[in-house]
Amino acid sequence: MAKVLVLYYSSYGHLSQMADAVAEGARSAGAQVDVRRVPETAPPEVVAAAGFQADHSHPVIEGPEALADYDAIMVGAPTRYGRMASQMA
Repeated sequence: MAKVLVLYYSSYGHLSQMADAVAEGARSAGAQVDVRRVPETAPPEVVAAAGFQADHSHPVIEGPEALADYDAIMVGAPTRYGRMASQMA
């Protein structure tokens, strides 16, 4: 059975919902799936001013070394001016 990681960052909760849908699809195909998020790196005052939603729906990834434990990795990130959010970098 393939071990799959769905890794995402979500400021407002939309990517969290998409990660759950992707994980459900992978599970229905027979994969063992873990869903993890990257930590918020924006300063608290930026988070508050932008109205980010605190995301506690999935655990934070244990670090880059955890990526080696998976057969496949699916990444979900919002775009900022056509580029991936810096939290995913």
